[in-house]
Amino acid sequence: MEIELPKQERTAQVEILENEGSHYVFKIDDKTFEIDLVEVSKGIYSLLHDGKSYNVEAIPTKGITKYTVNTFFQSFDLEIIDAQTKYLRSRNTGATADSGNMIRVPMPGKVMEVFVNDGDTVTAGQTLVIVSAMKMESEYKSGRDGLVKKVMVKPGETVDSDQIMIVLE
Repeated sequence: MEIELPKQERTAQVEILENEGSHYVFKIDDKTFEIDLVEVSKGIYSLLHDGKSYNVEAIPTKGITKYTVNTFFQSFDLEIIDAQTKYLRSRNTGATADSGNMIRVPMPGKVMEVFVNDGDTVTAGQTLVIVSAMKMESEYKSGRDGLVKKVMVKPGETVDSDQIMIVLE
């Protein structure tokens, strides 16, 4: 499982490599961590890492993916951004999963319509692709004015999570 944890202005890629009981092996960005993690009471965790014990409190805020995390030394806010959260954000905003040069799909789905071809000029907010996922159709729009360098999908094709659909110049 992969999730993103934005902390202030940083996003970390987190992957659970192993889990057996309270023993976890995580990969955070490019580093691997082995920990023992036990929820001692609702929202309060005891964490053992490299022979050191830590107490962590995770308080849900604003829905099920946002938390205020308190440790003995610091407090910070974090949000778990999984594939479903990415999808819902893109659906709610009608925007691309990434507003740079590449239009990506945040979760697997089926391409329903493609409105542009290689070489077309596009404007910010213009719908480029419609993808059906989780029984909902989402519009993926250009985040800026530009030129379509490459259309990488066709109607009827299945797309994977984070797949590039359109490249802009």
